[in-house]
Parts: sequence; structure tokens; C-alpha cells
Amino acid sequence: MGMFLPSDIYERISNFLNGNIDFPFIKEEEVMGIFFLFGKSYGVKSNTDVLTVKDIVRRTIDQIKREILLSKKIIESNIDLIKENYHRRILQIYSEAEDFSYDEYINKRITRDPSILMSCYSQHIANYKQNYFFEIIGPIKKNQIDTKLNNKFLERMIMLSYNCKNSEMLPFNTFEPFSKWIINN
Repeated sequence: MGMFLPSDIYERISNFLNGNIDFPFIKEEEVMGIFFLFGKSYGVKSNTDVLTVKDIVRRTIDQIKREILLSKKIIESNIDLIKENYHRRILQIYSEAEDFSYDEYINKRITRDPSILMSCYSQHIANYKQNYFFEIIGPIKKNQIDTKLNNKFLERMIMLSYNCKNSEMLPFNTFEPFSKWIINN
């Protein structure tokens, strides 16, 4: 799981956690994009694999919806609780880390943490009362993507989500910013 829009999201999260910026740190008109990648080790090859991924996708979507509902209640009652929840997760990351003496590593681990990113996405959607949609792509075949992306996406499934009602509201193809982000990261 990761977040690819806005492109400087990791820096913003870091600044928010350090107290340099306040919530919300994503503007209402900005497009947010998150992704989930399935089939990392062995690909998604059989019909059973596809059904398994679709079940995981369904549960993931349910989890995001619950997170958005919870976020609405938190934002209405106590916005400081948002930062407190991030800090709780940071403590978990520190306790799980084997060697947290390397500041750059731990900061990267924190700002890219799936729980923190999912919270960030959900909280901003809740704050602005935005719509959102999900798109499932794949399993991806050779002729569907640029050859330089084959090693990352071949025989895998991707779920993308954006903070707008549907893909027609985006100024780009849903896969375009994600694939650019993957190439650069």
C-alpha cells in the first residue's frame, strides 16, 4: 500500500508530525491517490488467485470506508486526536524496528507506513466530505503496460483509489500518475 498523490506527501506527513504544518495538510482541490499491489511474490495467475485478491480488495475497501467514518467523528470532536493517533503508530514502528538509530531510515519507514498513509487519505476525505472511488486493474498482461514496468506489474493486480466521484472527474488516466510515480520511486 502506498500513496502517490500529492507527489510530496511523504514530506508533508513528516512536516505535520514535526509540528511544522497543521491538519489538513492537503488542500481540498488537490487530487489524492493511493494504491494496493497484489501478487508480489507469485503473481495473480489462476482464477482462484483472482478471487482471493477480489476478496482482499473488498475487505480493504470496507476498512477504508470504516476509517473515513471514524475520521468524520474525530474531526468533528477533537482534531488533535489525529496527530495523537499518528504518534501512537510511530511508537509501534519504533518498537518493531530492529535498528532505529538511523534517522533517515526510520523517518522513511514512518512516512511510508501503510497505516499512516491510509489514515491520511481517509482523514482528508472525511475532512472535506469528498467522494472517492476504487479501480481494480489486472492481472496485468505483457501487452497492457510499458515494457519497463513489466518487472513491477506483470501478472499482478492493482487497486487504485482517488478522492473524487469517478475517473471521468480526473484530468488524467487513472494509471498514468501511478506508473510515473512507480518509475521515479
